[in-house]
Amino acid sequence: VVPVPSGPGLPRRDREETCTRFKRLMLIFLKPWRSAKDLKQPEESWVDAYETFLQDCPADFVAKMNNMQVLHECKDSRDDHFATRR
Repeated sequence: VVPVPSGPGLPRRDREETCTRFKRLMLIFLKPWRSAKDLKQPEESWVDAYETFLQDCPADFVAKMNNMQVLHECKDSRDDHFATRR
């Protein structure tokens, strides 16, 4: 299963400039919460909160996150393929 949201694309986890945003969104999408304090502690970074979440994260959530990354990689391969055909 690969969630495909409408609107702007999901950030990539393999690029430094979007990695923190990816981790913040995965916490928002996958971690149960009622207030922002449930997502991370005030002194904690989004990256640290994500790493902590991953320790107890259900396997199906990890699979979904991996599938989202594979979708990005497939688009890269498609773009590379068409670039070489020109």
